[in-house]
Amino acid sequence: MTVPARQASSGVRRGGPARSDLILRQAAALFQEKGYLGTTTRELGDAVGIRGASVYYHFKTKEDILYGICLESLRYLGERVTAAAEGIADPILRLRALIEAHVINILVDRQMHATMLTEVRYLSPERRQEVTTRRDAYERILEDAVAAGQADGGVRTDITSRRLTLSLLSLLNWTIFWYSPDGVLSVDAVASMLATVFLEGALNRPN
Repeated sequence: MTVPARQASSGVRRGGPARSDLILRQAAALFQEKGYLGTTTRELGDAVGIRGASVYYHFKTKEDILYGICLESLRYLGERVTAAAEGIADPILRLRALIEAHVINILVDRQMHATMLTEVRYLSPERRQEVTTRRDAYERILEDAVAAGQADGGVRTDITSRRLTLSLLSLLNWTIFWYSPDGVLSVDAVASMLATVFLEGALNRPN
């Protein structure tokens, strides 16, 4: 992981990108299991294979770790989803690609994204606002795709693009909490299923 300059000035210390990335991922797993408040730095150090106090060599505070998880989860998601839809001109095919990429990537990085969604409330107001701003910027990618589908005539227009996007995100993001890698559905199958449900609906229409 290459730590962004803004993030580095907000609590990330030196010590190697690989170790910093490992700390963020192990912290996300612990925060999801035990909650941010219920996780100690000693537990985090044990999970990473270092002394608890050594965690502060990489991040100044425990809040910096949570902040890093939130920023990185949104950065990863934005980059991967945008790349998946690059070059797709057809609005509906582009929207499907965005939906499927969103689902695939939140399930691949399930613990990071779950922590971002549920534990962001423990950040300071300033940092929470920064995360909200970045999340809103990501959501606009999806909303613009929905609006393009409306303008092209393939997506219904009796509901605003904003409300359709919020409905879409509610449908997609909950998969983090119910999907099991040991279940019968693969990540790709879940992504395709949810894209179909959103774009085609659940009603059984006669041919």
